[in-house]
Amino acid sequence: MKKSGNMILKKILHMVFILLLLSLIVFSFIRLIPGDPVKSSLGPLASEDTIAQYRHQLYFDRPLLVQWFHWLTGVVTRGDFGTSLYTHRAVSLDIAQYLPKSLELCALAALLILVLGVFFGTLAALFKNTWVDNLIRFITYLGVVTPAYAFGIVFLLIFAYGKGAFPIGGFPTIPAEFVRTGAPALDCLLSGQFALFVKCMQSYFLPCISVAIGSIAYQARIHRSSMVENVNADYIAFAEVAGVSKGKLICKHLMKPSFIPTLTVYGLQVASLLGNAFIIENIFRINGFSQYALNVILNKDPYGIIAVTIIFGIIFSVVNMLVDIGVAMLDPRIRLRGGQ
Repeated sequence: MKKSGNMILKKILHMVFILLLLSLIVFSFIRLIPGDPVKSSLGPLASEDTIAQYRHQLYFDRPLLVQWFHWLTGVVTRGDFGTSLYTHRAVSLDIAQYLPKSLELCALAALLILVLGVFFGTLAALFKNTWVDNLIRFITYLGVVTPAYAFGIVFLLIFAYGKGAFPIGGFPTIPAEFVRTGAPALDCLLSGQFALFVKCMQSYFLPCISVAIGSIAYQARIHRSSMVENVNADYIAFAEVAGVSKGKLICKHLMKPSFIPTLTVYGLQVASLLGNAFIIENIFRINGFSQYALNVILNKDPYGIIAVTIIFGIIFSVVNMLVDIGVAMLDPRIRLRGGQ
């Protein structure tokens, strides 16, 4: 237990260091952006005094380290990421408005990737070199090489415009008294509005499939390869000789070691979901965090860009840390090495 605790503490300290370094690097690169974001924000009619006053208010006229330390102090003490020059309000409010929708979309997509990827990978491995295996491998190959936006457009044309089985885009209107987290489906569920919850899930279905389908295909191929490799291991042969039932052999002795590379790849896939949702959110008219990130980048919004980068960095770091902990729990040798 102590060794596991030391490993987790090291991961957290490493994550904090990476995020601090990332924020400083982003602050440095923002200085290289051509043009004056303050002038662009205030418009061409703003006077030089107004521009200078606003630049001083935002700490843009201070040295880089002073500006970075002021921003970092606000984030740590007050959760204040600064003021957006794009929306003209606190960046933390923008994050609270746009991020929950994207996180909910990514959480649902992550669940699909785990369940369907492992299922199809296991099915292909159990029927290795049969028509089932060949069919799954062919379909997953198409899923890997086809971009997510292509699936999104096809699904939208067929199932939304053509069949009318799913909404074209957006979410149903949720009354203000039911909004608690900003995530539409979760808010409806917490408020007991099950009819609205079903409508929200219908709105999520096509975007989730579009975002997840490539990762599902890749996950299935990785899990199949891992199971095929482990099925010829000595401990599997020993378990068969010992009379272990086929179901127990697959679920306990074969699935657990095969899941280690699957979980590692799964972490990378989940961490990249938010970035992969840029075009999908635009196709399905989801006003989420990926769409907000694209807007602040196009409008050269310094504090917005920094906040977006840090949020992406936090998601990558947390997911990778959880994956490392999960892999260590599956393999005691990794857990022991991590505690040294």
